[in-house]
Amino acid sequence: MVTHLRGTERTIVNQLIDRNLFTSTLTAQTTKATADAVKALKRTVVQQHVNHFLQELVGTIPENYQENLVWLVGPPREDAETVHILLATLKAVINVPELQGNRADRSVLTQTIVRQVHSEVPQLAEREIHRQITQLFVERFQLFTPDMPEYVPSNQDQEVIEYWNVDPDFNRIAQALVTHLLAKQETPPLTALQRLNRALLIKRSLNRTTTSSQLWQTLQAHRTELAQQWAELDRFDLECGDDYALLLDRTRTPSRAKPTVVAIAVARQIGEVGLPAAKLMSKIKQVTAVLFPDAAISPTLVKQALTELGLVTVRDAFIVATPIAQRFLAKTTSEEESHYE
Repeated sequence: MVTHLRGTERTIVNQLIDRNLFTSTLTAQTTKATADAVKALKRTVVQQHVNHFLQELVGTIPENYQENLVWLVGPPREDAETVHILLATLKAVINVPELQGNRADRSVLTQTIVRQVHSEVPQLAEREIHRQITQLFVERFQLFTPDMPEYVPSNQDQEVIEYWNVDPDFNRIAQALVTHLLAKQETPPLTALQRLNRALLIKRSLNRTTTSSQLWQTLQAHRTELAQQWAELDRFDLECGDDYALLLDRTRTPSRAKPTVVAIAVARQIGEVGLPAAKLMSKIKQVTAVLFPDAAISPTLVKQALTELGLVTVRDAFIVATPIAQRFLAKTTSEEESHYE
C-alpha cells in the first residue's frame, strides 16, 4: 500500500530528491511552501510520514541533524577524489573570516575558496576544482548560490569577480555531511521494488537489455504499483513499455546549454542502431560543427550530458540511444534550449 503524503511532506521529499538536503533556516528568499514545510518538520508525525515514504520507495531514510535533513542515495561511497574536494571545501568555507558570526552578507569570493581547496588537493588544476565544487555545492547540494556583481557601464575594461552566497545552514549541514561520510556505511538489504526505484531515481531510464531478467520481470509485474508511488510526489510520470521504463519529471526546466542540445541531437541521430564507442567523439564533433559552427563546445561536456541525461547506454562496445532520447526535443534559436516533448 502506497504511503500518502500531505503537501508539506511532499515538499520535503521533493527537495531531498532535488538537492539531497532539506535545510531549516528561513530567509527572505524562502518560499511560502518551503517555510510551511520547515514548520511542519518539527512535528514527529511529519518526520514519520517522510521516513516511511522514502523507506518504502528506496529503502533509505534521511538523517536528521537539528531539523536539517541529509539524504544521500547512490553508491555506498563517493570516490576518494570527490570526498577530498568536498571535505576541503567544507573546511575552507567554515574558516572564512567573513562568515564568522551572524552576518547578513554571506558572500565569499569564489577564487578564495578554490585556491584554499587547491592547497589541499594540489594534484588538480584550479579550473577542475572550480568545476567540481560547482557540481557539488551549487548544482547538487545547492549550498552555494552564484552571485555576480552588477555590471556598471564603463569605458575601462572591467574584471568580472565571482562570488558565492553561502546557505545560512552551511555549518550544521557541513557537520552532518562529515558525520555521514566518516560513518561506517553498509548498503541496507533492499527489496526488488526498492532496487528498481533506486535505479529509476539515479538513471531516470531503464531498458530490457541492460536490466537483469529477474528485475525486469518485477518491473513489468508491478508497474502500476511503482507508478502510484512516484505519482504521490505530484511531479513524476512512470512510463513503461515492453522494453523500456522512463521516469519523466514534469518540473524539469528547459536547458539552454549548448552541450545538452548537441547531446540530444547526437543521441537521436545514432538511435537504436548505435555507434561504435571509438567513434563517439568524432560524431560529437560532426554534430557540433553543424549545429554551432561558430561556437567552441567541449566534446567532453557533450559526452557528460549524454550520460547524465540517460540518453545513451553502452552495449557490446556500441553506444546506443535509450528510449528517453526520443522524449527530448532539441532546437537551436537565438536562445538554445532542450526539453521533454
